[in-house]
Amino acid sequence: MAAVSPKIGLTLTKKLKLYWSESWRRLKRRFVLGWMSPVRVGGAVPDRLLLAPIDLRAPDIFVASEIIAGRFPLSSKMFDTKGQNPFTLSLPDSEFASELHSFRWLRHLRASDDPLAEDVARNLTQAWMDNYSKRLSGSAWTLDVTSKRLIAWLSHSPVVLANADHEFYQRFMGSIAQQIRYLRHVTASDEDPSKRLAARLAIAMASLCLPSTNATVKVTANALDEEIEAQILSDGGHISRNPQATLNILADLLPLRQTYINLGCALPIRMLPAIDRMFLALRFFRHSSGEIALFNGANYVSANYLMSILQNDETSVQTAGKLPQSGYWRLEAGKSVLIMDAGAAPEGRLSKGAHAGCLSFEFSSGANRLVINAGHPQFQRSRFAEFSRLTAAHSTLVVEETSSARVSHSKFLGPIFVHEPKDIHIGASSDETFDGLHASHDGYLKQFGLIHQRQVRLEKDGKSLSGLDSIEVDGSDKTVNISNKSILIRFHIHPSIVLSPLQDGSILLEASDGDRWIFNATVKGEIEADIFFADVLGPRASSQIVISFNSDDYRRIAWILKAV
Repeated sequence: MAAVSPKIGLTLTKKLKLYWSESWRRLKRRFVLGWMSPVRVGGAVPDRLLLAPIDLRAPDIFVASEIIAGRFPLSSKMFDTKGQNPFTLSLPDSEFASELHSFRWLRHLRASDDPLAEDVARNLTQAWMDNYSKRLSGSAWTLDVTSKRLIAWLSHSPVVLANADHEFYQRFMGSIAQQIRYLRHVTASDEDPSKRLAARLAIAMASLCLPSTNATVKVTANALDEEIEAQILSDGGHISRNPQATLNILADLLPLRQTYINLGCALPIRMLPAIDRMFLALRFFRHSSGEIALFNGANYVSANYLMSILQNDETSVQTAGKLPQSGYWRLEAGKSVLIMDAGAAPEGRLSKGAHAGCLSFEFSSGANRLVINAGHPQFQRSRFAEFSRLTAAHSTLVVEETSSARVSHSKFLGPIFVHEPKDIHIGASSDETFDGLHASHDGYLKQFGLIHQRQVRLEKDGKSLSGLDSIEVDGSDKTVNISNKSILIRFHIHPSIVLSPLQDGSILLEASDGDRWIFNATVKGEIEADIFFADVLGPRASSQIVISFNSDDYRRIAWILKAV
């Protein structure tokens, strides 16, 4: 997947604004962390846990048996401790360390019927406290890992505390209190909105699980409400535009909602309306195969897990045709679903995880995902994350192998977008035979003087998807040379689909269940090697259909996917 994300000049005003904002953020965070120490986040220890919230994430007794044997299958790796304390060993990488320190794997031990599971859970928790209670730094104390660990310890306290003596119980409670106070100190200074929301959620959960005053419960609920108001859009999407962020937030919000209800406490005012909206957005991003669409940082989510979250939706509202604030549109007919990204990227630091996939789409039919985006890697992020953000990793048009949104190369600012499509238009059309979308973006205007326009039509029976991609010339800038530009249109194909060239120049797409589609275009498409970043086991080889042409020869390319 060859692609570049070149440097592009910033205006002086924008550059100064970005650098000032980042400098101020770092100063505030350094001030907060400078005050952090085990002493400063020490204090009173609650005497008991009142309840253990449910965990909607599915357990796996195979994982439990491996952990009991001293082997940790986390982050697509199998790490054998050989009977040693894992918290004193050199771990495979930062991703593995985050998974280990989050303690989400406790759910597997809790589900196990092995009599050793309780002892292993308690001993590993003891080992963590021995090694990390007195140093509040490193991967064990990042905001997201601490939030996950706190919720995991609360939710799975029964397996940790089973047969525990009074000394361990008190130490466990003391560590929980320490983590709560740490989160209260550092949450506001974190740059990542999803992590802030997760932390506010963890603190609110703790206020219900521990003896707390009504004032404490109210204060934590109000703080959570503020983050919900700031981050959950009116259409239910998250401000990051990442579909998986919505899923992750719901997976923790739902147990919290139930805990409020069980205790007879007043829910945060904005929680229930936000949950209803988020269910609507999550259904929007669900393919006909039951899996989540891969836009803006989403990676592998099993269809079963997604359905386990959606089954908590009591509204039974039909799937929306668009999420206008989030910037996504959906066509559905027969067994087929098309989802298109036609929204502007988040600005500033919010764009650090955004992808340059404007006007990309995904298409599924029945149990099969056909056209996809390459997705974001769940594992090996240091190696592949940058590539997964490029336009080349999305099913859309690319000019001169240049991303439609360019990433900053400044180490100080981080990988934020410094130039992205601003003028994006999309509309819908339909008649008795089809539903369609027509859209355009100006991501290639400044550098190449070109505007990408895309039209797609899904027949009412869902058996034919046709499209028209064109590059239009903006005549306002006579200095831009628009001739002889290399244009590619990529259609990334799911690894489960087999591609075969046919004699007439078309391409056969065949699924294991016998579902067959034919791809044709006005310029012959070629089958090329590809990488699917969002597989459950990490990046894997796949295939893509690529249409390559020159701007002097073609300005419009028509293509069609038809079931046979």
